[in-house]
Amino acid sequence: GKVFDWNQKEEHAMGSSTSPLHLIRVDLSPSDYVHVPQAPRIERRPIFARGPGNEWEMSGVVGIDAAGKCLGISNHTWSHLDAPYHLLADGASLDEIAPSQYLASRARVIDLTHTDSVRSETVNGVRYHSRIDVPDIPEDVTGYDALLFVTGFGELIDRGYPMSPDADHHYPNVTEGAAERICGIDSIKLVGIDSPSFDKPETNACAHRILLGRKPVPVLLLETLTCERLRRAISPLPREVLLTVELLRAFGTRPDGALASVYAYAHPGGNQSQLDGLISLMCGASA
Repeated sequence: GKVFDWNQKEEHAMGSSTSPLHLIRVDLSPSDYVHVPQAPRIERRPIFARGPGNEWEMSGVVGIDAAGKCLGISNHTWSHLDAPYHLLADGASLDEIAPSQYLASRARVIDLTHTDSVRSETVNGVRYHSRIDVPDIPEDVTGYDALLFVTGFGELIDRGYPMSPDADHHYPNVTEGAAERICGIDSIKLVGIDSPSFDKPETNACAHRILLGRKPVPVLLLETLTCERLRRAISPLPREVLLTVELLRAFGTRPDGALASVYAYAHPGGNQSQLDGLISLMCGASA
């Protein structure tokens, strides 16, 4: 299941109150390992299947290209976190980034799915916001840890569209001006998007360079999210969520990123006090 209803007593998370705690957790990761042209499709394969004479159940994953050849898995195949070293030779690798920068964040949701036709693009019948510019960033983002851009492209991710030829020219992207605006918000340490990249090929990775290159604290990038389950679970979208990033695997001696399971926690009825309590608990935790 990808949408979980967490209905417990509030005292379990936030002290002595016994009022019901009704929150949902929504998986923002693609349902399949799709998904950028330079990376292989990842197939889940059975290793052991439970049956007569065998009590074990085990599965695994393998990367396969269009010809059926096994390939390696990159740090950017699925929903994933980019570290500065991904693009910048002198940037920090993921093992040099404090987990507190991405594990749990108070995130401002920026819903761009209702954009006008001039600022949108339609592919395979799916209309989405294709160019995130300065006016798309609300004024009330100061104080948030993260931004979550919802463009509507996630439906195409769910269909496997990013594996199509030249699909990267149609990715939603963040402009140079918008990236600089985000960098000017000191509290922001993480930005997520329902696109395989923050850049199109023709932008020369300008958003990556600006955001990952911010000093002294870079803005980390969450890519290849899909927010379609969140859109179905709560309409209109919540203004803010608790965003959690659970890293799965980081390849390399200096990992440039990592596959990650990404979740949004929200209150479907808009109970801000309950969400605030959970965010304070999660974001304030220490080892």
